[in-house]
Amino acid sequence: MRNRVLLLAIAVVATSGMLAGCSLLDPGPPRGADGQVTKATKISAQDLKTNDCFSFNSADGSVVSEVTVKPCTEKHDYIVIAEGTLTQAEIATSSSLQDAISAACSGPFEKFKSGVKSETRPEQQFMAFPDSDKPDANQSFYCLTTDPDQSANSTPTVSTPEPTVAPTP
Repeated sequence: MRNRVLLLAIAVVATSGMLAGCSLLDPGPPRGADGQVTKATKISAQDLKTNDCFSFNSADGSVVSEVTVKPCTEKHDYIVIAEGTLTQAEIATSSSLQDAISAACSGPFEKFKSGVKSETRPEQQFMAFPDSDKPDANQSFYCLTTDPDQSANSTPTVSTPEPTVAPTP
């Protein structure tokens, strides 16, 4: 009995160590105390965070699975201005997933746009990823915008996002 308890304890410690090792092997991009990226790093697009500045890794932006997240003081194409999750019920109240995300991103985009100093207007875009392979999975989404003031900004315009949810009719 004592040997079983010892083996179980060893198994728990080993499993915990392996799981902790996963985050040690891929800790994400280096970030400062303020949460801003401090060094350009290739990451999964699904690992972006609000206020991350990034560029797609394909020349035409057609491959969205991997991006290069960068300090916002470096040349970049986009900034994440909000993120959220939509349930299938929330999507069903809109005419499409695109409309639901567009409505959820509207407020953060207007806030960002009002702070732009450049004569070039930002362009709103978004990305969505299902939370699982199931057909009724929630959809995680990111509200993105081009960043015309990037050379003038040392930090993004959007500092503390409010939770983003789809509007109900």
